[in-house]
Amino acid sequence: MPRKVFVSHKKEDSGTASKVAERIKTNGIATYLDVIDDALASDGPELADHIRKRMSECDQLVAVLSTATKDSWWVPWEIGVASEKDFRIASYAEQYISLPSYLQKWPVLQTMSEVDLYCEYSKRNEQVTVRKMDEAYSADRKSTIFKSGIGDFHKELARALVTKRRGY
Repeated sequence: MPRKVFVSHKKEDSGTASKVAERIKTNGIATYLDVIDDALASDGPELADHIRKRMSECDQLVAVLSTATKDSWWVPWEIGVASEKDFRIASYAEQYISLPSYLQKWPVLQTMSEVDLYCEYSKRNEQVTVRKMDEAYSADRKSTIFKSGIGDFHKELARALVTKRRGY
C-alpha cells in the first residue's frame, strides 16, 4: 500500500529516473529502478519475465518521459502491465512533450515538488484505502476496495497539480 513504486524509463533517461526514484524514497516510499539491476542485460522473453516479476513487487508506476521515450518499446509495455494490474500511475516529464492520448489518462508530474505531491497523495490514498479495508469483512472485498481507490487517487492528484500550478 504504497509498498513500492516501479520507475519506468528509457535508458537515455536514467539520470532523471534516478533523481525521481531518490525523491520518492526521500518521501518514505520504496522504489524499483532497473538502472541498478544487472539481470537486465538480456532481452526478449527472459527480460519480460524479469520485469513482470519486479513489477509484481510494486503497486504504483511513475513513467519518466522525454523525447527519447517515443522510441521505447519497454516503457509503453510497462505502463500497460501496470494498468492491467490496477497500479496507481503517473508520468514525470521535466520538459513539455506531446503525450500520446493513452498517457493523458493519468497525472503528469513536471517538477520534484510535484513528485512530493504525488507521494503525499499516495500516502493519503493509502490511509483512506486501509481504513476502508479495515471496515470490510472478507479478503475479496478488501481487494475490491483497494482497487476502487485508483480513480480517486488519479483525480485528486490531477486536481492538486492544477491547483499547485495556478499558485493557489
